[in-house]
Amino acid sequence: MTYKIVKNFPQDLPFDKEGPFVSIYQTTQVQPFDKGNVITFKNLVKEALNRVEERYDKRIVEKFALPLQEIVGDLDFWLYATQGIAVYVNQQECIVFRLNQPVENHVYVQDNIVIRPAIATFQNQISAYVLALTKDYFNVYECDFVSIKKIELPESIETTIKEVLGDQKTDAYVGFGSTGNRNSTGLFYGQGGKKEEVDLDTEKFFRYTDKTIYEELSKKRSIPLILASVSKNQTVFRKISNNPYLSVEGIALSPDSMTEEQLCEHAREVLQPEKRKRLQMLVERGAKALADQRASDLVDEVAQAAVSGQVESLLIDYDKRYLATIDWLTLNIVKNSTIHETDIFDEIAKVVLKNRGKVFIIDSAMMPTTTGICAIYR
Repeated sequence: MTYKIVKNFPQDLPFDKEGPFVSIYQTTQVQPFDKGNVITFKNLVKEALNRVEERYDKRIVEKFALPLQEIVGDLDFWLYATQGIAVYVNQQECIVFRLNQPVENHVYVQDNIVIRPAIATFQNQISAYVLALTKDYFNVYECDFVSIKKIELPESIETTIKEVLGDQKTDAYVGFGSTGNRNSTGLFYGQGGKKEEVDLDTEKFFRYTDKTIYEELSKKRSIPLILASVSKNQTVFRKISNNPYLSVEGIALSPDSMTEEQLCEHAREVLQPEKRKRLQMLVERGAKALADQRASDLVDEVAQAAVSGQVESLLIDYDKRYLATIDWLTLNIVKNSTIHETDIFDEIAKVVLKNRGKVFIIDSAMMPTTTGICAIYR
């Protein structure tokens, strides 16, 4: 195989490899096999190879064509389509990221890889635990915007009410009393019917579940916990829960009525507001940092801070590009020719990522500045 599917973003990016690079972004239809995905990719590949020949050297076209044509003909690759792909290829290697959301179909051919569309996708990856809870059992999953996976708890952890309560289930209390008539043989009476017994046992089981999930998972990793259970169970569990990561929004459906994929889809709907909230908080922090002079929106200052490792978070306007190249030794910025359309915002983003900073692509209406870029300092 002349191409490789990678998962770790941005660690697996070919930052320091020699160009030119072809960067291909494509939305793919999530089907067992959709011929349209292949046709679209073939057209994008054709466009890419034509640009390589036009802008660089006809003799190197074959080195780009080989891995790209292998992807075209690889049935297994297309059988497991997600919502998009990002493909980066130079004369030595070809890597592919599967994306968790659609992207604009686009081909870039220039000296370096183009990563802005990928950043916009991967910044939206938010994971959560999903607690599938009934009165009889619980399961817990980890879910993000791509997949769901059942978490295998240690064997010592009990997950059913029968295992948890055993012989300690609540019994109805039966008492004996007299009517006051000396000829009476007395009356037997009960306290706590079947419903009360079940409610008490359910609460015991839910308390155990809440404590177990916190100690085994939430205490070790502070991500949202989404409760999937019918409305009545939601009310009871939320009253007794001490888990600070329990999401306000839940999935008010029985886990027995959903497949794992359906459960994940409902979890994504719960996570959407959380994603928007995080970006809004970041933008507000950027605006405050600019006011406090702990940030900059000037390209030359941002570039200098990036190369010296001072940038903690970089915000880039989704709609703006700055066509220029930069000499990272002198920090001299030169406007691009019409042939090599390098986006300096993209180049700065790579430097920030290499220096373990974070990069976010923000809608124009949300940006705290009009220059298209904002660097929050460490």
